[in-house]
Amino acid sequence: MKKIGILVVVAFLSIACQTEKTAFVDTETLFKDYDELNDVKERYTKQNDAILNDLEVKIQAFEIKQNLFQKNGPSMSQKKQQEKYNELAAEAQQLQQERQLRLGKLQADSQGSIDSLLTKVKDKVKEYGKTNGYTYIYGSNDAGSVMYGKEELDITDSVLKHLNDAYKASKE
Repeated sequence: MKKIGILVVVAFLSIACQTEKTAFVDTETLFKDYDELNDVKERYTKQNDAILNDLEVKIQAFEIKQNLFQKNGPSMSQKKQQEKYNELAAEAQQLQQERQLRLGKLQADSQGSIDSLLTKVKDKVKEYGKTNGYTYIYGSNDAGSVMYGKEELDITDSVLKHLNDAYKASKE
């Protein structure tokens, strides 16, 4: 009698396991082709380029002053040379600090935006899974969370379409 009970439980568990709907998403493809993430990257790349261009103008102006000092320095008094040298050193330090401050702030802002997008993607994948009746959706990447998956279980394109459609709708 116990054997029949155990067989019934095992049969029930195997039927229950077979009805679970699972799939996986290639996370590298998802993040490479996700429009909103690409727009965020592009926005921060443009901001980075603008900062570097702005700083380049200031650096060129500084280099002109430095070259003039090297050219005219020998004809200056020792005191005047030391004053000009200290002035140029302070300006160089100020430029370096400005560069670090501006690029550091941009990097922090960028990382915050990307972290927010990662959370958004996870939420959208959960939403997609619930809407489409999945028990599990695994992430596949180089770290090896899914080492193999049948091609028909790869829902990357569907999830990517869901993400991009939601992003386009939010822009309108």
